[in-house]
Amino acid sequence: MEFLAILLLIVVGAVVGIWLFIANQGDANFKFVVDQRTDFSLTGITQDTATFSTTIPFVNNGTQGGTLMDVYPRHLLPCEQFDAVEVDSRLTLDKANRSDGYWEAYIVLKNTGGSIILTVKFTAKSGDIRAALADMVDMPIDIVYQVVARGPWYINKERLVMTADEIHRALAAGEQAAAR
Repeated sequence: MEFLAILLLIVVGAVVGIWLFIANQGDANFKFVVDQRTDFSLTGITQDTATFSTTIPFVNNGTQGGTLMDVYPRHLLPCEQFDAVEVDSRLTLDKANRSDGYWEAYIVLKNTGGSIILTVKFTAKSGDIRAALADMVDMPIDIVYQVVARGPWYINKERLVMTADEIHRALAAGEQAAAR
């Protein structure tokens, strides 16, 4: 009988030890560092469209690796605020640049990261993109991302603002570069 009691204590001790080990493993903790993004630059322009892009770093500063399952932008430009353009925004991992708008799941080890390229395309409703963007307003863009790791999956977002001033500077710099 004494043997069974000792064996039971050993088993309970092992279960508690394993549970404590698993509980202390931690989890992934992702952050898109929007305040360290590059300035938007003009990457293409036609009579009726202008395309801008920026690079945004991200990091997993957690204690475990995790997977970025879905990452997508959500631009916020209601027609009541500004109705001269239609907006299309996309993002892609900078290491695996895709043009189809699809985010391929990406495993990120602890204390590592990477960066994404956010592309915003404006199409003028009037047919003249320069005239349409002359009165552009600041446009918030949310970077929405789903994380799957040790704990329950979660969705989070980080917000950046594409300012009208930044758009005007990028347009001017792009036109100066084209004139050279």
